[in-house]
Amino acid sequence: MKLYQKLNRFPLGAIRAEGFLKHQMEIGKDGICAHLHELEPKMINDPFVKKRHVSAWGDELQDGWGAEISGNYWTGYIEYAFTLNDKEMIETATDWVDTMMKHQREDGYLGTYDREDSNIYEDYNAWGTACAMRGLLAFYEATRRADVLDAVHRCMLWFCGAWAGDKKTPYSGQFIIEPMVFTYYHTGDTRLIDFCVEYLEYLCEHDLYNTSYKSMLGGEYHYNANHTAGEGANVRMPALVYTATGNADYLKASEKRIADVMKKSVHLSGSPVSMSEYLGPVGSTTETEYCSYAFFNASYSYLSYITGNPKYGDYMEQMFYNGAQGARKKDEKAIAYLNAPNQIYATSASSAAAGAMQVYAPCYPVSCCPVNAVAVIPEFVRGTMLRDDDDNVYVVAYGPCSLNHKDISISEKTYYPFRNSVTFEINCDKKFALNLKVPCWSKKCVLKINGEERGCAVDKNGYIKVSREWTSGDTAEISFSAEIEVIKVDDSDCAKKYPLAVKYGALLFAYHIPENWTPIEGNPMTKLPDGWSWYDVTPKYDEPDEADYSINIGMRRERFSWNIALDENLKPEDIQIEELPENGYVWSNPMIKLHTHCYKAPYLCAMYQSRTFEPYEDYQYVTDKLPLTLEPYGCTNLRITYFPKAKPGN
Repeated sequence: MKLYQKLNRFPLGAIRAEGFLKHQMEIGKDGICAHLHELEPKMINDPFVKKRHVSAWGDELQDGWGAEISGNYWTGYIEYAFTLNDKEMIETATDWVDTMMKHQREDGYLGTYDREDSNIYEDYNAWGTACAMRGLLAFYEATRRADVLDAVHRCMLWFCGAWAGDKKTPYSGQFIIEPMVFTYYHTGDTRLIDFCVEYLEYLCEHDLYNTSYKSMLGGEYHYNANHTAGEGANVRMPALVYTATGNADYLKASEKRIADVMKKSVHLSGSPVSMSEYLGPVGSTTETEYCSYAFFNASYSYLSYITGNPKYGDYMEQMFYNGAQGARKKDEKAIAYLNAPNQIYATSASSAAAGAMQVYAPCYPVSCCPVNAVAVIPEFVRGTMLRDDDDNVYVVAYGPCSLNHKDISISEKTYYPFRNSVTFEINCDKKFALNLKVPCWSKKCVLKINGEERGCAVDKNGYIKVSREWTSGDTAEISFSAEIEVIKVDDSDCAKKYPLAVKYGALLFAYHIPENWTPIEGNPMTKLPDGWSWYDVTPKYDEPDEADYSINIGMRRERFSWNIALDENLKPEDIQIEELPENGYVWSNPMIKLHTHCYKAPYLCAMYQSRTFEPYEDYQYVTDKLPLTLEPYGCTNLRITYFPKAKPGN
């Protein structure tokens, strides 16, 4: 069986989280990542194991929504369990897999559309079933249980038959291509690839959402054309089929569309814009749906192994270390369905697009975002290292983790991205090449082997290759050189304000608005137990205490800390870097801060607004010059990231 990708993934469980990533996963085990199936059993636990109708959603598409949400949760849960190597979670995952497979029909179908009135040709049947099959395939890769692979294979063959010809659907059903391709990797059954090729051609004739590979190749990119999270999933389908067919147009299509999305619809935090959940332009308050982090992260990871191009590892880091962290409550018990670069409020009334969707909650009445939040960390960790056919190792994204595969054992020690150096400790005696990505922002780097500096030649593929006979105890340390960047944000398709932002290395920085977290009941389908809540997050400030209300409200603008602007001539040398020692949880206690100055813009914000608005003018009237401390975006929940420009001459 010939495959056309440049590199391969390591099996699930070969790469495990360490350091602050392991710490985050341990916190997450006590948070939503290990408990959503208990908090909302009818929506998350039951669809595949009890085939229960989720009555709160009504009849339309409910089987598919249940399949999507439950399937995505258990996929993330399985990846989480084996990446953390947590015995208790692995046992729970195993029980779900075993119980689910007992319901497989004799004809092979393994989805949720088993009621007599179910329409098996609904788009969400293929979509929701694919979500769960990804989990079973991940479980197979971690355990090598042949019965699990056989169950998925039989289910894929059912779709090959039942969804032949025009039985396919043009929205999200194409997601079935992913488990088809991965099942092909393990079985070599060409019927699966024939179906995938047929599906790609079907989409060219039924291109309602601008997702056919021909439209991806054609250069047309349209806001509102597709659901952003769906785009994150769909964009990798042609590239996956390329790995089995070698059709170069498929790969070019995926790469072209990712480039288009990156140019038009991705914030500096790596967050894909999801205004009203659909593709939109970059702007200070344009929002991101949390599902998008999971789907785009997986697409970047897959394109890394398919192309071997380390730029996709840069995209993973940009999104994971910034946007994906900035929408998580730091105890991992809630996430924001929608979040934005500038966010003064995150409440049940603050979203510019969809009502309560900026509120922080463990579950929503449709919990697509919380369940996808479970997969973000383990899929990032798994995607940090790849291998070629000779088991040479390629590091495409950095973070503390360990690799144990066959006779290769490596520990990656680092505080990256809070620091710009990484040390690899070799725990085996073996000859292999360690290929180290040089991030796009690094101006130069220093490589040391066992403390001795070596040359840093970057090959044509973007890696520094260190090939040697390694001995247990050897170390390879690489240090990158970062410079502060003051960026004029291109919001030309949105507000045309061209605000300013600050980056350093892999991190985007923001002004962290002090927060009040107010527990509210919200409207979960199932009443939350003690210790769990929805939250309205509002800015904290000292309310003036004057008795006269008219004076009181007028003085608020002086007490607000977020009505500030930056000089558009601010230079990198005007910003100082402060590195701090580790002090507990890195997303609550940042290990790096930046210090500079800003200007008070007293009239920037209304004094009793309840949501965040774009500034009204290109330049803001300013008064006092003030000190400004910036923190990593991922350490914030309320923030100003895209700063308005101070009006010259004030």
